[in-house]
Amino acid sequence: MHRFLSSLPTPRKWFFAWHWLLACCVLLAGVVGVAQAQTQPDALVLEKGTKSVAVDRGVALLTEEPGEHLTREQAMGPDMAVRWKPYTGKKINLSREVRPVWIRFVVLGGDDAFNDWLLAINWTMLKSVDLHQFHQQRGEWLASHSAGLLRSVGGPRVKEATPRFPLDVKPGEEVTVFLRVQTDTHFVVPMKVWDKEAFVADRYDHGVLMGLLFGILGVMFVYNLSLYIFTHDRSFWWYSAYLMAIVLYELTVTGYGPLYLWDGSTWLKLNGYAFFAACSFLTASVFFRRFLDLGKAQPHLNRLNQCINLYWLVVVVVTIFPSTRLTGLLVTVGGLFATFAGIYTSVRLIMRGNVLAVYFMVAWLAIIVSTLVTLLYMFGAIEGNVWVDNSQHLGFVVETVLLSIALAARIRREKLAKEAAQQESLDLSRKVEQEREEKLQAQSLALALQTQANEELEQRVQDRTSDLEMAMVHLESANSALEKLSLTDALTNVHNRRYFDTLLQNELTRSASTGAPLTLILGDIDYFKRINDTVGHLAGDECLKLVAAALSNTVSRASDLVARYGGEEFAMVLPDTHPEQGAEIAERVRRAVENIAFIYRGKRIPVSISLGVVSRVADKDQSMADFIGEADKALYAAKDAGRNRVQMACGAD
Repeated sequence: MHRFLSSLPTPRKWFFAWHWLLACCVLLAGVVGVAQAQTQPDALVLEKGTKSVAVDRGVALLTEEPGEHLTREQAMGPDMAVRWKPYTGKKINLSREVRPVWIRFVVLGGDDAFNDWLLAINWTMLKSVDLHQFHQQRGEWLASHSAGLLRSVGGPRVKEATPRFPLDVKPGEEVTVFLRVQTDTHFVVPMKVWDKEAFVADRYDHGVLMGLLFGILGVMFVYNLSLYIFTHDRSFWWYSAYLMAIVLYELTVTGYGPLYLWDGSTWLKLNGYAFFAACSFLTASVFFRRFLDLGKAQPHLNRLNQCINLYWLVVVVVTIFPSTRLTGLLVTVGGLFATFAGIYTSVRLIMRGNVLAVYFMVAWLAIIVSTLVTLLYMFGAIEGNVWVDNSQHLGFVVETVLLSIALAARIRREKLAKEAAQQESLDLSRKVEQEREEKLQAQSLALALQTQANEELEQRVQDRTSDLEMAMVHLESANSALEKLSLTDALTNVHNRRYFDTLLQNELTRSASTGAPLTLILGDIDYFKRINDTVGHLAGDECLKLVAAALSNTVSRASDLVARYGGEEFAMVLPDTHPEQGAEIAERVRRAVENIAFIYRGKRIPVSISLGVVSRVADKDQSMADFIGEADKALYAAKDAGRNRVQMACGAD
């Protein structure tokens, strides 16, 4: 094999090397999956303290025939026993199986496992998923649930991008789980059984990571689109289009697009994956053409890129129609060919000394390697973690950042070229001056040309300076918007503790210097912990939002502040407010909260608030903490006096 590769030209070596690498990865995944399947027990045992366990053993599959639609009783019946086949892989991956497939496995609750269990499927592109549970000891069916792209996930109040179902598994009981799964895209069903609290924590971490991912991609999109607006360089336009296609693709594969943006579009739910993938490849190919200037490169590289662009344009049109096996095949084959074509093109350009091709090669390899890691995880060759599960997402971030750096490097190279041209013009001017006595007419003409060139150059410099100043204005505006977001509580949409501390300190200083009275109101929702414990944290969050809205509606001046002080506590800062006015406002707040019609799941939940008020002219030597402490003491006095009342601080003016 070594001699065979040595006899090939360099680009063909790359082509065959990558084919061998992919083949070895697939073979390794199969061997590891078979070996692990032979050593794993048949049932998943849920022990006390278990946070999550992967469904990678004791799994059997049953594929429905065309036109067949089995019920759960039929799938479990003795007539189907011979059609159930054990699955030897570690992760369920049936390529592009379009027929419905039943999945069966057994879950056994440990003797001391009293947790709330959930079954989560970490793949968003499933058309429909129906879960059925059969209790072995009692011989009866338990609760059934449905999810998928065309079905509601977990009810109207739950926002979750991936399917997950509650499992009714009690200590010492054995439950057989049946899943009927159907999809038009890649048939991948990676499953885990989670402890409910561990799942919520994992989803929170995942949400933070996705927020960072889309934040970075969004910033890169806005930045490059701004550069296009300022420079009218089409490279930035196509790169912005590529970034937007990546964002839409990521919204599709993560499930946030169907969940939040196009929940009402059946076409986007079923066709968005292939459509946005094809758009990503098309915009990437056109961008690379302009970025690497392939129109002036070797003729065969130019033709290769033109063919790829035409291919992806056709695929984009094909993906507009209902998804078929051919659609997925076109995207998969085209993606593999585009991958190797990109490597081949960059190698040829690097051999010719194209520095920008090095940036492209590194960025392209970043997304290739991250995609290979994702494939190895999907085939079960490697274990998953937060980095492996999100490797392709991180690969896109690395690729886009590297390509932005490459664009900046290209701008710098163009700037250096212009400076070199300017230096050459100056050298020519010196030479003309030396020959002035012999060629007066030529000198005059040269001076006129030089003056014209300098005027044009100065105008360009002024235009570029103006563009940069405009960019700084936009950047300052964006920074102001980000600062405003950082001073707002995400749940209640009122100001947060950080902004409260800053404003209160300023108002204390102003009150001490001007003699104007300052009123501070601290409020604590009565028996808030009882709401969380009896109704749930979602109800608690809704209660906080309603109370925050009631407080905000009570104040009317622009100088007044409503802030979330912490947990279920709120604070109000009222400048130029006398004690009588402060007490009146606090009482209005108390009544407003008491009158909140808080109805959760058909049941009215009473809400009240205890308020402590301090209202006086601030002392110059008194710290902010002491001023807050007075209001806090008054708050606790109100709570000790029976709650749902207003208490003025002792010594208030």
